[in-house]
Amino acid sequence: MDSIVSIIIIVLLVIALAVIIYMYYQEKRKGKKYQQAIKSQKEYLQNMSHDIRTPMNAICGFSQILCNKQIRDMLSEEEIAEYGVIIQSNTDLLSNLVNDILDISDMESGKYKLNIGTCHVNDVCKKAISTVKYRCPAGVNMYMTSDVDDEYTIQSDSRRVEQVLMNYLTNAEKHTDQGEIHVHVSLKETPGMVTFSVTDTGEGVPPEKAESIFGRFEKLNTINGGTGLGLAICRKLATQLGGEAKLDTTHQAKGARFIFTHPVATQTK
Repeated sequence: MDSIVSIIIIVLLVIALAVIIYMYYQEKRKGKKYQQAIKSQKEYLQNMSHDIRTPMNAICGFSQILCNKQIRDMLSEEEIAEYGVIIQSNTDLLSNLVNDILDISDMESGKYKLNIGTCHVNDVCKKAISTVKYRCPAGVNMYMTSDVDDEYTIQSDSRRVEQVLMNYLTNAEKHTDQGEIHVHVSLKETPGMVTFSVTDTGEGVPPEKAESIFGRFEKLNTINGGTGLGLAICRKLATQLGGEAKLDTTHQAKGARFIFTHPVATQTK
């Protein structure tokens, strides 16, 4: 078990360092100050170190418990199932970490491809919710409403639309301890566009951060996990799909409302 864990950590660190080096030289070619690039690398390494260690410790610790027959025999079936869920959850966190790094790298290098086809709008929202709902805090109600029926479709990359929504939902889960997370689909909000929105009752986003949070490695705080790449990926994907990803700065209620617009007609970039 320890050797497997070590191999996974080494692979993740190699990937992370490769991306850092690539982005450093990208910043250098753009003529930005070296000190800013060095600062970004340092902050990113610190974030990566924490985000790798936390789930790896959970996976290793609970796996060792379940693999120890003496300890396992002392556990109830409910406890065994609970530990299994914890291992799966942290495995997903590591997987998302790697996927975010690879996605942002592909986008920067122009290798990111879209597979356009028929996208059932409501189905995509439901899938996104079902994928992340198990991580939703106990006191938070996650649900969906829609202005369109289940047969309504657009031409898009369903997987990428779902990815944007999942990133929005994951972000909302990190910042919402109680209340609700509401996914809504509208055709009226923005003419010619399908508007997907994710609204939460969490801590909200300061108005001055409305744009910067969509930057690479930007995080409102360092307590919550994540690479700080999720919202940056949302914006790039939305742009490639001909739409826009943004924070709704007109939202007056508690929490935050994130918007993802997508053309009703095919219009990819």
